[in-house]
Amino acid sequence: MKSFPGRAALLATLSLAALGAVAAEPEAEPESADNGLAPCIAALRKRLPEQQPQVSVRTFERYTRAAQDLRPVIEAATAAQPEFQVPIWDYLMRRVDEERIADGRALLAREAAALAAIDKRHGVDAATNVAVFGIETDYGRVQGRYPVVDATLSRACLNLDSAERRRNFFAALWLLQEGHVQPDTFLGSWAGAFGQTQFMPATFVAYMDGAVEGARTVDIVGSTPDALATTARYLAGLGWRSGLPWGVEVTLPDAALERFNAPESGHRCLERGQPAGNCRTLAQWAADGVKRADGRPLLGEGAAPGWSGELRTALLMPVGSDGPAWLVTPNYQAIWRYNRADAYGLAIGLLADALRGAPPPRRAWPTDDPILSRRDLKELQALLRRRGHCEVTPDGRDGPRTAAAIRAEEFRLELPETGRSGTRILARLKDSPRGSEEAPDCDRAAEAASAPR
Repeated sequence: MKSFPGRAALLATLSLAALGAVAAEPEAEPESADNGLAPCIAALRKRLPEQQPQVSVRTFERYTRAAQDLRPVIEAATAAQPEFQVPIWDYLMRRVDEERIADGRALLAREAAALAAIDKRHGVDAATNVAVFGIETDYGRVQGRYPVVDATLSRACLNLDSAERRRNFFAALWLLQEGHVQPDTFLGSWAGAFGQTQFMPATFVAYMDGAVEGARTVDIVGSTPDALATTARYLAGLGWRSGLPWGVEVTLPDAALERFNAPESGHRCLERGQPAGNCRTLAQWAADGVKRADGRPLLGEGAAPGWSGELRTALLMPVGSDGPAWLVTPNYQAIWRYNRADAYGLAIGLLADALRGAPPPRRAWPTDDPILSRRDLKELQALLRRRGHCEVTPDGRDGPRTAAAIRAEEFRLELPETGRSGTRILARLKDSPRGSEEAPDCDRAAEAASAPR
C-alpha cells in the first residue's frame, strides 16, 4: 500500500472504524442553502486548526459556503432503513435475485485478473468482494445523489458531540483538497457513504488501496478495481480470515439449543478479544447433534475448509425456529461490521454463495406471500399498466405509485389492501391480465402526449 501526501498526518486524527453504510434513498428534499447551518459551520470552523490542521481554511470555506441542509433527509432516512424496517426474507429476495447473481458472475469474469491479485494481497475471495459491490450499489448503478460534504456536514450538525461524524466531515474536505475526489462526482448516500462500494470518507482515508501500484490517487467512484481493492483491504482490517467460509446452514436436533441464538450484536463474541458469550466451538455444536442442512458433516472428512473443532462460531436464527439457521464464523462478523445489520450480512454471504453456484437456503422463510424478484416485479408492473395504471413504470423498483396501483387492484379483487408486490397479487393479475375494456391504453396515451401539437 503506497503512502499518499498528507494521508499519514490525517490518519492520526481519523478513526479506522467509520462505517461504510448505504440505505434506500429517501424521498424528502433538502432545504435551501439559507437553512440554519451557520452556527454549526462556525463551531466546526473553530475546531479546524486544532483537530484537522491538514485541511486548510480556504478548503473549509469553499465547500461549506453553499452547503445544503440535509438534516431532514437524514432523519427521515435513518428511521426508514430497509435492513430494519422490512421482513428479512423480503430484503434478501430483492437483493439476492437472478439479476444480481447474473450480473455478479459477469463481473467475476470481467475483473478476474484484478480480483485474483486482490485476493492474493488481502486474502478476500473474489465472490465475497463482488457480493459487497452488488449489495452496496447494485454494481455501481446506485451510488447516491447527495453531495458528500453536505451529507457529512449535516450529520455532524445533528450531533456535534460525535467525534466519528466530525471525522467524516473533515475527511471529506481533505479528499477534495488533495484531489482524491472531484467536486462534481463526489456524491453519495444520505449518510455520506460514496463510491462503488460505499465508504464513509474517514474509512476510505484509512483503507484506500489502488489496484495499480504507484497511482497517485485511488478512485472508488470510477474505477471498479480500485473499489474492490479498497473493499478487500477494509474487510481484512475488520478481521477477515482467508479461506474460511462465512457460515453454513444447519439444523438443530433440540429446541433447547435455540437459547444460544445470537442475532445482531449478539455475535460480537466472534471478534478477537471478546468473551465467549453465546459463541461455541464447532466441536461443542457437533457434540450436541447440530448438523449441516445439506447433509454434509459439520467436522471431519467432507466438512467445510478451515473448519476445525476449536473454531468459535455463533448460531444465527434471524426469525427463530420459524426460519433457517446458520452457524456463522468470524468472517460473517467482518461482513456484519461493514454495515451492522444481519439482513445486510446475510445478503452478502448468500449472494457470494450464489455466485459460487450454491443453492439458496433449504429451510423456507415464514411467509405465504414472498416478495417478487425484480424480474417478476417488472412483469407485475406491466400487468398493472395493462389494467390502466399508466403512472406505473415497469422498472423492477418498488415505489409509491406501484404500491398505490396494487392497493387499487386489491380493492377491486376484494383482497386486503396491502400494496405489497408479492406473489399473490401477481398470480391474480396473471389470471386476468388485460383488465376492463374501459382501461386506457397506456402506451398509446404516452405517444399521444408526446406527439407534436
